Amino acid sequence: MNIHRLKYKNIKSLTHSRVHYLWAINELNEKKGHARATDVASLLGVSRSAVSIALVHLKSMKLVVENLPAHTLKLTLLGKKQLSNIDNNFLILLRFFKSFLKLDDETATKQACLIEHLLLEEVAKKINQMMDTPKMCFIEETNGSDPESRKKLKENLYG
Repeated sequence: MNIHRLKYKNIKSLTHSRVHYLWAINELNEKKGHARATDVASLLGVSRSAVSIALVHLKSMKLVVENLPAHTLKLTLLGKKQLSNIDNNFLILLRFFKSFLKLDDETATKQACLIEHLLLEEVAKKINQMMDTPKMCFIEETNGSDPESRKKLKENLYG
């Protein structure tokens, strides 16, 4: 079986765990005024070597810089922007999962956390636009749906 994955040019993969490293570095800088690899390891409950491996990737993506000789870590402007976008994606997905899919808080939060870093900006915008569209307009624009499907959609949307 031949499986193909869609690859986007000029987009390096930011994994779920690497996002947590960005959050840890950001949080430590906000709370302590600095972040070191040992602090990140302690906060995330991972080994120092795991942090070193993650930092190689984050530095190569130009999301994190290490200031020498103190070995303190800071997010770059790109890193801060990426983290802000991911936070925004989380909020959009959380709202979508709770409002449209009627998922409970715990499930909605877990799912949003798992995919927030994968969401493309244009997809996030479309989801936001869809959620901001009055529900009746969304139903009326559903082309090709039979009356029974439209009735079920209304029931799901209006609870």
